[in-house]
Amino acid sequence: MTRSSTQKWETADKGSVEAIGGVMKRACGAMLLLLAATVQAEPDLDAIETKWVQAALPVLDFAQAQGLAVDVVVKSTSEANDVALSMGVQDERCKLVLSLRGNPDAEATLTGIPVEQHPLFIEAMAAHELAHCWRYTQGMWHTLPAGFTESVTSGDDEELAMKKRAMRATRREEGFADLLALAWTLNRHPNDYATVHAWLTGVRKDQPMLGSYHDTRAWLRLAKSAAAFPAVPSLFEQVQSVWLAGLRAER
Repeated sequence: MTRSSTQKWETADKGSVEAIGGVMKRACGAMLLLLAATVQAEPDLDAIETKWVQAALPVLDFAQAQGLAVDVVVKSTSEANDVALSMGVQDERCKLVLSLRGNPDAEATLTGIPVEQHPLFIEAMAAHELAHCWRYTQGMWHTLPAGFTESVTSGDDEELAMKKRAMRATRREEGFADLLALAWTLNRHPNDYATVHAWLTGVRKDQPMLGSYHDTRAWLRLAKSAAAFPAVPSLFEQVQSVWLAGLRAER
């Protein structure tokens, strides 16, 4: 396979990568791709990794156009409970991490989906992770927008109160990210919006408890119709209005 002249592959730094989306501990012994506009082929990637990187390219190109510094890290080995795609930050750069090699559950979220549709859903997942990067780089990570206050449950001890705050903060970020995946689909693949929404709803239906970390169902219900997103130029602004509506419904 040939390389773009702007591509650079190297051993990833062995320091820890701060996780901001998904499950990530370290990118040790990983391969780091400093994003190029196109990825034609790379002998160090296996077939599944190549498929996922290629499918994520439209999102990564969009990130570049938005001025977001995003690298792609392809882990050479996976750890227990690694998710296929996650987002982290290191040295003020976002790291889209693929944990596919040696991961028996790498494509579990694609179970039952025709192979020809895999790129559509991988692209939506990449858009979800990009939302985490954008929120972090905007200084909004785990923060409430103006006019909203953190809810307090009387009778909770400090440890329990902290756990509940962390759960709510994560749920808010996951809700925003799911909405961005849908807004992305609406803008790039409008005919597939209902399909991606149904898939996301299925992914989120099994929660250990109401309001847990990944319980984004309140936002998914609001976005069942594509009409929920306003016709404004910015993808992030489209998401913001629906996300705020979900926050208001929680109060």
